[in-house]
Amino acid sequence: MRYYSTIIFLFGSSIFAVFLLLYFANITRNIEKENSILLGKIKKIEDQININEIELSFYNSYEYLLKMQKIYFEVPEHNYLNQRVSFHNFKNNNSESLYTAGIK
Repeated sequence: MRYYSTIIFLFGSSIFAVFLLLYFANITRNIEKENSILLGKIKKIEDQININEIELSFYNSYEYLLKMQKIYFEVPEHNYLNQRVSFHNFKNNNSESLYTAGIK
């Protein structure tokens, strides 16, 4: 009788351990799914940051970008350096349908 109670106790505890393991594995899988979604969002934000850095360098050092363009791409015959449009060009034009965007 002594061995039967020990065997039943060990069998019951192993079944309980299996169910407990399945429960925590399910929770872990949900966390893994959320992490993969977050990694995708982080990747998109990093791409946007890289694009914003390129835009910042465009506005700050246009000559550097022209040098990089000469190195890696075909350079057109026209010089567009002096043909950039600024806000003052529109302001001097007295355009009534001029909209500006700002950051709060």
